[in-house]
Amino acid sequence: MTAPAITGLPLAVDLLASPTERTGILALAVTLGAVAATVANPLFGALSDRTRSRLGARHPWIIGGSVFGLASMGLLLVAPSIGILLTAWVLVQVSYNALLAGAAGLLADAVPDAERGRASGAFSAAAFLGTVPPLLLSSLLPDHVGTVTMAMSLLAVAVAVGAAAVLPARAARATQTQDAEAGGSGTIRRFAPVWASRFIQSVAFGLVTSFMLYLVADRITGTAAAATALTSLSTLAGGAAIVGAALTVGWVADRIDPRILLAVSALLLAGAALLRAGAASAPALVVSAVLGGISMGVFLAVNLATALRRIPVGAGGRYLGALNIADTLPQIMVPSVAAWLLTLGGPDPISGAADNFTTLCVGAAVVSLAGLAVLPFLRPARAEVVGAGIDAGSDETPGGERA
Repeated sequence: MTAPAITGLPLAVDLLASPTERTGILALAVTLGAVAATVANPLFGALSDRTRSRLGARHPWIIGGSVFGLASMGLLLVAPSIGILLTAWVLVQVSYNALLAGAAGLLADAVPDAERGRASGAFSAAAFLGTVPPLLLSSLLPDHVGTVTMAMSLLAVAVAVGAAAVLPARAARATQTQDAEAGGSGTIRRFAPVWASRFIQSVAFGLVTSFMLYLVADRITGTAAAATALTSLSTLAGGAAIVGAALTVGWVADRIDPRILLAVSALLLAGAALLRAGAASAPALVVSAVLGGISMGVFLAVNLATALRRIPVGAGGRYLGALNIADTLPQIMVPSVAAWLLTLGGPDPISGAADNFTTLCVGAAVVSLAGLAVLPFLRPARAEVVGAGIDAGSDETPGGERA
């Protein structure tokens, strides 16, 4: 979805709206899409938990999401009106969140406890690695963004069908820890701190990366046009750091108390935010982006592994869907909060411009440090319990009894 979100959607809006209306319409489309993603991911995750088919519980949603995503993307690119464009973008979000919910549920089904750290690191890194091909192709072929967008959607279908052919519908053995044994309110009580930690860190990261183009323009380059290259470089450096940190920490996460790694992540992100609060040069900006990327790479890998250990067998879809809300809600609320923080404390002390990026970044650091308050509720999982095999593609429940 990177190509349509970054280039395809703005291009489609630009073709249908006047210059004075396009920013408002684009903002509306992004907001509607975020709301749709917030609802769709846990909904389809819960549905996939209950799905019984020859392809298993997850593959029908992965394949179906990719196919409907392709159709919705095609509608987006040929939309004859603003109303149809907004509808198409919502359908794109719904379709690909069905795919994502199925993939996350498959991760919860198939990965034994001893390998969840490494799997979580790889899964978190893949989300950012996946942004590279569409962004690269869009930059190389700026006059063929529509073609690139459809090519990525076709590739998603091919990968989904290939996954169904290669990955078994039935997970051989499922493992869970005692932290995931209790159902109902017990599971919710154990899962809530994981959700809260993800929400807090997502808000902090969203704040520190908000309006970065304008920060660069005000403090370093002088114009928004000149700030584009440095902003892109900083974003690329941060993304690379996320991937590297997620893959690396995945190999050690199972041997270290997760609270230690989460505390390091919160402190690193706060440090990155404070560095950016005073950044007035390109090197400082890039170093801040790298530190923030390392922080999020560590956090995402550890947070996902912790979540997997607190989810009952067979319920991965709805719980990981709920965890996804902790990522999508900040996308809705952070822009407004960031815009408000920019007005506090008078002009920016470095550039003298009206937008005070020092206040914004200090606010991000405070939010990140607030995440430390959740750590006492994230005690490591106790001794592992081996559960029954999950049959994701039959009518049998995890205990082997007929539903």
